[in-house]
Amino acid sequence: MSGDSLTRKLTAILYADVAGYSRLTGADEAGTHRQLSAGLDLISERIKAAGGRVVHYAGDAVLAEFASVVAAVETAVGIQRALGEMGAEVPDDKRLAFRIGVNLGEVIVDRDDIYGDGVNVAARLESLAEPGGICISRKVLEEVRDKLEVGYEFLGEQAVKNITEPVPAYHVRLEPQAAGMVTGEGRPDRRRRQWTALAAVVSVLIGAAVVIGWWRPWAPDRESASGTSPTFPQIARPTRHFKVQSSAELADADALTIYDRIRDDMAAVYRQSGNNHAGVYQTWRRYNLTPYVSATHGNRYVNNYANPKAKIYGQFENAGTLPQGSVLAKDSFEVTAHGDVLTGPLALMEKMQPGFNPESRNWRYTMIMPDGRVFGTTKGERSERVEFCAECHLAAGDANDHLFFIPKKHRVRFLEPTEAVE
Repeated sequence: MSGDSLTRKLTAILYADVAGYSRLTGADEAGTHRQLSAGLDLISERIKAAGGRVVHYAGDAVLAEFASVVAAVETAVGIQRALGEMGAEVPDDKRLAFRIGVNLGEVIVDRDDIYGDGVNVAARLESLAEPGGICISRKVLEEVRDKLEVGYEFLGEQAVKNITEPVPAYHVRLEPQAAGMVTGEGRPDRRRRQWTALAAVVSVLIGAAVVIGWWRPWAPDRESASGTSPTFPQIARPTRHFKVQSSAELADADALTIYDRIRDDMAAVYRQSGNNHAGVYQTWRRYNLTPYVSATHGNRYVNNYANPKAKIYGQFENAGTLPQGSVLAKDSFEVTAHGDVLTGPLALMEKMQPGFNPESRNWRYTMIMPDGRVFGTTKGERSERVEFCAECHLAAGDANDHLFFIPKKHRVRFLEPTEAVE
């Protein structure tokens, strides 16, 4: 099809997918497939009954479109409530749960299928939803806000893969007491909430730099006490905004400058979670020279720390199986194309005793949000929310217990004090 003859239209897109499908299938293939088949039948019937169209199925996922965005969200709500009733008798560890994302956007129509950013955003919103939950874009909220008996919780402006601008996302609250409420919009977005205070500090520092000069003429040269060169090259002068088209275009020196300005405040907020490692991880060895973009962490800038028990982590691909008690920590931030610095979540990975959770090779995953909330913990509260961490790392293969590694250009090793990776 030539570019001149593309057919486009504005439509409401619903994308549904199963949370933790690989784990469920591995534990009970036949039982999981029976649940999946019943769930897909229910979803299809609900979509058709509401005037929607199932565009296609992809394994455990469903893509559908609606002429009415109200009908799309109303159908999503009905689906989740019906699926909840259907699975009420299934044990928690075997229950299949769908996530649903709903977006309103322009799509390209070709051979009865739909393509484009409108579809991509719906799929990214689905990944942000809780198992059994619904996540919608602000465009959708503006159309349905006062038309359905549900509530909405602002999740912040989410940076999603392959979409240039952050997407304002909302969790649909199904509990009766939330009906008609929109929460979270009156306070800073969750991923920026702590940045409000940080920005004030940074602004003061940068303002002072402008007035008195960043490179203070009376200050000693930036050298170590031994007179040797510092670990990192001299970093660039920080600026309030970094005008970049994508996070990958941010210079290493600028990424390091940003991190050095916010790292203490990040740790202070993560510490509010009560997790024993959250407040001390920055005293451990850091295994990257500069923050680097990690696709497995939402294309944010990531820093890797490992506690003393995990020092063989520094062997990278040759690390093998890390010993019990090893803890890896990865904090993160991002810089938007508008120059806003957004603190990301802190991921903690702790090697537990044999038998703790064979499905994750006995790693316990904990994710702490930028406001200090614990998003989920393996074998703990909201465990299902961090299942994707195990699934991601298991993809490295049975022989690789190292939980993926830093790109070579950003690595530093500490096994030999003076040895750094070329």
